[in-house]
Amino acid sequence: MRLLLGEKAYHIAGQEAHEKYRRDWLKKATKAILRAVDSIETTTRHKQMLITEVEKLIDSLKGKKPSPWAIIYCLFRLCGRLVGFDSLRGSVLHTPFYYQEANQYYTEQILNGEDTMQDFYDRKDAVSTRKRLIEQLKEEGFTDCKISLILNTTEYQIKKIRKGL
Repeated sequence: MRLLLGEKAYHIAGQEAHEKYRRDWLKKATKAILRAVDSIETTTRHKQMLITEVEKLIDSLKGKKPSPWAIIYCLFRLCGRLVGFDSLRGSVLHTPFYYQEANQYYTEQILNGEDTMQDFYDRKDAVSTRKRLIEQLKEEGFTDCKISLILNTTEYQIKKIRKGL
């Protein structure tokens, strides 16, 4: 539960034996999964299928005593779809692609005990590297407009970096 809900689920182990509380935590976890699935960048059909699988999982948790096998089957279908399986022929029609955004990378670094200022140092270093590249490209005869295209930024940003603003 802490994997999905973080500190909200801290110290809930004692509630595991109580059907009502366990089901409540499972519902919270499936809602977190639903939000995460909704944010996945994929085809419209694939996203619909993923959301359908999570909704079936939510439905399988309803009632006084949910069937553990229904839950397990829903989880297997969801896992299969998440790793790219689609159709009933065992075909992999989607390729998952995972990456970290900058804030995720730095959060990981902090959780692993690294320097909490690492993002500041990296940004500072990135600016000096960008400035050095701009100067090098300028020496090679590129215009500010062409440099902005190469570095995927605006011409205004290029001029600002060159002038040290």
